[in-house]
Amino acid sequence: MNTWILPEVKKDIDALRQEELVQKRNAESETFLSKGLSPNYVLIDAALWGTDIDILLLDPTIQYRSLFRGSTGEELWSVAPYLVDISTNEKLVQTIKEKDPIERRVTWLSSSLDIDELRKHLRRFLRMRKEDKSYIYFRFYDPYVVNVVFPNLTAEQSIDFFKVINYIITDDKRINERRFFYISSERKLEIKHQTL
Repeated sequence: MNTWILPEVKKDIDALRQEELVQKRNAESETFLSKGLSPNYVLIDAALWGTDIDILLLDPTIQYRSLFRGSTGEELWSVAPYLVDISTNEKLVQTIKEKDPIERRVTWLSSSLDIDELRKHLRRFLRMRKEDKSYIYFRFYDPYVVNVVFPNLTAEQSIDFFKVINYIITDDKRINERRFFYISSERKLEIKHQTL
């Protein structure tokens, strides 16, 4: 069989394949956004909430876990990131939404893992190695950080982070935009934007 193709024809074939890929991504994106997304967890940064974090800490019916553990978790409880199960607590969801969305921003997410398994997964990303091999805290639970850093993750990093997370939703009230982050069927990080 002859596999030789004229350069002009190859260019046309490549353009058609690219167009098909874009159409497939757009269709997948529309399907994703039309699902009526309902996250079952929220990440709250206690450092941004001050005494308002008491909505979690003083209510025994709310299931939450600090992402910090041990003596660090005890010492830094008032500024720790918290993973909160919101799957059965619509009142809590409303309370969170009513708080100042610029000062007390949160990151919404969906996962089929239970809270302890998801906490274990998320804890892996609390520190990031710098070029000089030292570590810094990585505030992936802050939507402003998500919006800046996640688009710059490598494919491998994205897949590692999202392997047990269906999607993340961030709201940026400063620019009146909601962003959806998820891994596509082609194993690429997709970011969809929606006006609030």
